[in-house]
Amino acid sequence: MAQVSGVHCEVNGQRHPLAFLGCRELNYGQHSVLPLHPFRLSVPEAVLPGLLDAPFNSFVQDCREDDLQYEESDLPALRDAGYPDITGMLAGHRPLLAEMIDDFMIGDLMWAIGRASGYCRPRDRYWGDVEAADGRAYFTVNKVEKIYFADGQVILEGQGYYGVYVIWLTHGQRA
Repeated sequence: MAQVSGVHCEVNGQRHPLAFLGCRELNYGQHSVLPLHPFRLSVPEAVLPGLLDAPFNSFVQDCREDDLQYEESDLPALRDAGYPDITGMLAGHRPLLAEMIDDFMIGDLMWAIGRASGYCRPRDRYWGDVEAADGRAYFTVNKVEKIYFADGQVILEGQGYYGVYVIWLTHGQRA
């Protein structure tokens, strides 16, 4: 299975395959009943724009439009920075970029790394389809505790668990 150039993930000090890396979609950062394990994800700064350009630009555009419409800003630091793209954020607004990744883009980053590493969902899920749960061997990021930049890398450290919470939608049928 392919790996994204230079991206490296360790769980409990052991290398973890990037295609099997996910993020808790609901209640990210909240208490987990599953045992938590420390992880460290290193992403080269040069690779980050390719992974996050589309979702980042879409998010920034939404923020810009909301700020104009409501005449106030939920992210004044982004507004004050002039709504830069991710390359501009890397060049001059790293603390804000780290905050945005943690607060808004962690799921996008994990999915982009997974896709770029060869993961492809085997088939679409639908309501009531117990058989189509995404069965990849996840390490699911539950919480990022620290994001920092060092030696040309964006480093994310935190805790996660093996497995994935699955919410079964049992009412409804596939059309």
